[in-house]
Amino acid sequence: MKEIKKMENLASHHFFEYLIAEGIVTNEQLSFVLEEARHQQVSFISCLMNDKTIDPSRLFSGLSHVFCLSTVDLDSVDPLQLPGDVIEERLLQKYQVLPLWQEKEKLGLAIADPTQQLAIDDISFHTGLIIEKILVEPEKLKQLLAKITKKPDFPQKITDEPDKNADSEIAVIQTVSQLLQSAIERGASDIHVEPYQDHLQIRFRIDGLLYLAAKFPVTLIQRIITRFKIMSQLDIAERRIPQDGRFQVAEANHRNIDCRISTCPTLYGEKLVIRILDSNKMLLAVDKLGMTIKQKNCFLQALQCPHGMVLVTGPTGSGKTITLYTALNILNTSQLNISSVENPIEIVLPGINQVNTNPKIGLDFAKVLRAFLRQDPDIMMVGEMRDQETAEIGIKAAQTGHLVLSSLHTNSAVESLVRLLNMGIPAYNVASSLNLIIAQRLARRLCARCKIKDNLPENVLLALGLSHAEIKSNLLFAAQGCSECTDGYRGRTGIFEMLLITDEIKSLILNNCDAQEIAQHAQIKGMQTLYASALEKLKQGEISLLEMKRIIKD
Repeated sequence: MKEIKKMENLASHHFFEYLIAEGIVTNEQLSFVLEEARHQQVSFISCLMNDKTIDPSRLFSGLSHVFCLSTVDLDSVDPLQLPGDVIEERLLQKYQVLPLWQEKEKLGLAIADPTQQLAIDDISFHTGLIIEKILVEPEKLKQLLAKITKKPDFPQKITDEPDKNADSEIAVIQTVSQLLQSAIERGASDIHVEPYQDHLQIRFRIDGLLYLAAKFPVTLIQRIITRFKIMSQLDIAERRIPQDGRFQVAEANHRNIDCRISTCPTLYGEKLVIRILDSNKMLLAVDKLGMTIKQKNCFLQALQCPHGMVLVTGPTGSGKTITLYTALNILNTSQLNISSVENPIEIVLPGINQVNTNPKIGLDFAKVLRAFLRQDPDIMMVGEMRDQETAEIGIKAAQTGHLVLSSLHTNSAVESLVRLLNMGIPAYNVASSLNLIIAQRLARRLCARCKIKDNLPENVLLALGLSHAEIKSNLLFAAQGCSECTDGYRGRTGIFEMLLITDEIKSLILNNCDAQEIAQHAQIKGMQTLYASALEKLKQGEISLLEMKRIIKD
């Protein structure tokens, strides 16, 4: 498998050289296509085919020549003569491929993109056949697939009742694949696979909350769990200790979605949690975070500082990772040496030197940070300030000409100061190193299609902090639910509190003022608390009062 991938990468490199040497594309066109492919998370071949400025016939000829593939004109193919039922229809739709012939253990497969190795591997796995790739024109392949496929809606909805053949290994593979596709389509961030005494329960986490997705009988518990472990290259015989792994799900348009899996032994078997890391949903743009204009400017201003520390704080699931990655994405230029240490790496960012910690061999945050300091760094990102040693090294780096980004688990921005001091960091180091602390939460956004006016009693609205004029305007909305959103919510938005470490705040830290005094001073100077930020979103009709109360406890 590794040798095949090496050959594919080498062929891709030769193809670039061939395109330029033959005058099919210019250097500028090729650079643009590669950047577009990286941005859209699709293959570069797909982007080349969609570029109307490139001659498709010359591109097709080049693919055949460089990848040493035979070609077929699909206009000459009789659909009735194609081998039937060799490949599931959902796989044909998913990968945009078509079986042309079958001879003993070989299958001739029509493809438009010869770099689809993951698709080839998956189809070979499902069919048990050796695949021979045959290059065809993409438009003709699309037209022929449309003729022979029966229905476009794949995958079907998951039902609680398994098929009659559910005990077969193929059915289990199909079930797991269907679960993954359904979770991706529904925008789930996590899949929970939970064994109980009399059934296996599957739940999806969507917009921060868990929803029941499916139930399966006891007979399928170990089969489904084992399938996930095989995909993740985990030890299927080891069920007593937790394990971690990763795998990829092949999606339409040649896009691969990373998944991270964690196992944990429970009373009735191993519970699995699969984190879906869909980079297409993780739009790393500051305008997508949900900050106000003032908050955004404060954030960007802090990132422009050549040294110092920016901390992002909040409970698990509050969106800290996306905020940190957005910061890295903003800072990511060829003029800067940027490194990150994470556990685990959630999003792969080209141009960033990303390191995964490995406690088994003693590779922790502190050790990696020390290594970074010997690597001529400009910017460093530490996934989390977990202990005094890591915090001390991070603060030292911030004081010696480096910009450091990191996160903490505290409820508010000011509490982060207390946490650092409680770790044993001297007040003068805290005051001299910090630039900005961001506290945040994620709130479910009301569905714009079906949200309804929320007629609350006046005393409730006054207690919230609304003025009489705002109460008369009846600005508040509540969730209702429709065919598009089901429960009245679609997507999430960030709620932020930003503590800019000004000279006055530094003075308060050095004078050992308590958290309440620092918070009061910051609010007088214009800091918007989490509550105030959530209230603004409430008045703008973005979130409901129930959602505000769910995420803001005080």
